[in-house]
Amino acid sequence: MPTRLDDVDVIVLRTLQEEGRVTNADLARRIGLSPPSMLQRVRKLEEAGYIRQYVALLDAEKLGYPITVIAMVNLSLHQDAAIEQFRAAIQEIPEVVECLHISGEHDFLLRIVAKNMHDYERMVSEQLSKIKAVGRIKSSFVLAENKRTASIPL
Repeated sequence: MPTRLDDVDVIVLRTLQEEGRVTNADLARRIGLSPPSMLQRVRKLEEAGYIRQYVALLDAEKLGYPITVIAMVNLSLHQDAAIEQFRAAIQEIPEVVECLHISGEHDFLLRIVAKNMHDYERMVSEQLSKIKAVGRIKSSFVLAENKRTASIPL
């Protein structure tokens, strides 16, 4: 796959971002390619890493998680082993739906969903704060979600 995307690649990626369930045949028809050549093009985009995975975006509130927390985490140690320990431990906490290693005042930013305040408190005390590398956790509760997208501008 070339490092540079052509116009058709961009249209394919844009369409898949907006309509992840579009069939290969429908995508091919819209773009004006045969279904086999479209399938080959999509597979090349997947193999090259432009398409990482296909997912359905779910409504956390409807699924019983009405609270979203942004937690800023500072590690007590800034050594490779402590950072890797934290990264591995976070993978085991299902309520942590996003983890970003950041620069600045904090080391990591977590987006966490919770059923209620007691659920969040339990998760912090029983899981998050027990990760040895964690030094401090600062929590902010989301009041409203004004924009959220998984789409990359193309």
